[in-house]
Amino acid sequence: MQTNTAETTVENYLPLPTSREERGRQIAQRGGIKQVGSRYAVPSQSGASNAYIVDLVDETCTCADYELRRAQCKHLAAVYYWIAWECDVAADGSMTETVTVKRKTVPRDWTAYNAAQTNEGLYVERMLRALCDGIDEPARKSGRGRPPIPLKDATFAAIMKVYSAKSQRRAQSDLADSADKGNLARVAHFNTISNYLSDESTTALLISLIEESAKPLAALENGQFAIDSTGFSTVTYDRWFDQKHGKLRASHPWVKLHIAAGTVTHAITGVKVSPEGDCPQLPDLVAQTMKNFSVRELSADKAYSSKGNFETLDRFGVEAFIPFKINATMNPKCETWSRHLGEFLFNQAKFLPHYHRRSNIESTMWMIKSKFGGAVRSKTPVAQMNEVLAKCLCHNLACLVQAIFSAGLAPKFWQDAAPATRPTLTLVS
Repeated sequence: MQTNTAETTVENYLPLPTSREERGRQIAQRGGIKQVGSRYAVPSQSGASNAYIVDLVDETCTCADYELRRAQCKHLAAVYYWIAWECDVAADGSMTETVTVKRKTVPRDWTAYNAAQTNEGLYVERMLRALCDGIDEPARKSGRGRPPIPLKDATFAAIMKVYSAKSQRRAQSDLADSADKGNLARVAHFNTISNYLSDESTTALLISLIEESAKPLAALENGQFAIDSTGFSTVTYDRWFDQKHGKLRASHPWVKLHIAAGTVTHAITGVKVSPEGDCPQLPDLVAQTMKNFSVRELSADKAYSSKGNFETLDRFGVEAFIPFKINATMNPKCETWSRHLGEFLFNQAKFLPHYHRRSNIESTMWMIKSKFGGAVRSKTPVAQMNEVLAKCLCHNLACLVQAIFSAGLAPKFWQDAAPATRPTLTLVS
């Protein structure tokens, strides 16, 4: 009986190649591919003297086929073959290919995963109650009238409504179940959630709850973090008739979320909702993360590539893995920028594996939107911003549940916060 071995040929391991992959294979066999900094010069298959520039970081090529299709061309495939092969070229030009295939797999504990998923709602509700209990109630004004809803209960109701992904009215039955379990004093009118999310001071409280919910996961992170931004669609839009061009036009606003997340647990450690560009948000997100986590390295895409950001990370003692734009050049006046650019261009073997950890931030974005929706229901800008922050808090609670079942984590909140430093807000009537 024959057994599988660790060594196999490319033909036995890969599926049948496409026409472009086969032509890329022929180009790689012919040779002549040269590495130029972080990019690769691939000779034309037709034998012409010109070469095409392939960038593996952005997976782009300067050939006409890529410009037309915006998909992998034969020159990109050629570079992948050229890197993967350990080639022995004979004098007659024949090539012997030997590829040692070691497929990197990350085994999943399906028992723990299934238990976390089936019990997530119950644990999220309990942990959210513990988080809300750490909110100090502000002093109430004496006077007549119905007493206001406790801030703890208003926060709990709003977050559970966002977690359920239901409208305010349909979420009332879920809140009634929470009241029956003792997690909620009473079910208030559904407009209470609107009033809570529309309050500008709610933003600071939600950010503090996001930070507190991520603290227990610090023991599982390894110091590698990533940052990025994404957008959430809204239910509001403007529509008008363009008299000049004779067309009906519409404008659909988006809520832009900037986050920093751990690459192990995918927990959000820094958050900001702002329509501003990505690059200026890096210092605040890193500083917010460093309040509760030890940050050793940071991965981000080239939108965050700037002299100020590299200098900020150096000052914080954080190693940066951020690619440079194609027009980046050495700057004698900025030693930090030039040093990082040199490492990016001439040490790709170190850069690419660390930069690839940025993929975890894309997973984090997908987790938030797939569970809690890629759109917001609120209508005012403040409420839309707070609803997005509530989604981030729900995501962190879900990450905690996974850590409870997979790593035996026992999360506790507000361990190092004195009562005077706990977040407080004005009461929601």
